Amino acid sequence: MKQQPAIFLKLLVLLVPRDMRVEHSGGIKAMTDEQIEAAIEAIQGMLAQREAGAEAKVINELAQPAALPAPSRKPRRKRRAEATASPLLLDE
Repeated sequence: MKQQPAIFLKLLVLLVPRDMRVEHSGGIKAMTDEQIEAAIEAIQGMLAQREAGAEAKVINELAQPAALPAPSRKPRRKRRAEATASPLLLDE
């Protein structure tokens, strides 16, 4: 896929049937009155949600990055040379 994308796409195309037919069956004429009423209620609910979203308050500001807490660090161990040299420097 990464090395030869053209061949990969050709293989994908071969997976799709050449003659694909879409047929509608029934539609509203095949629905019962209860199904039609339920569909109307569902559509009204979707329209109400869309309308509520259109009235939502929009803030036109850019998001500011939040400051992260400082990383907790373990105290560094002194190297042997620093540990042995430190007392000598204090005595001087």
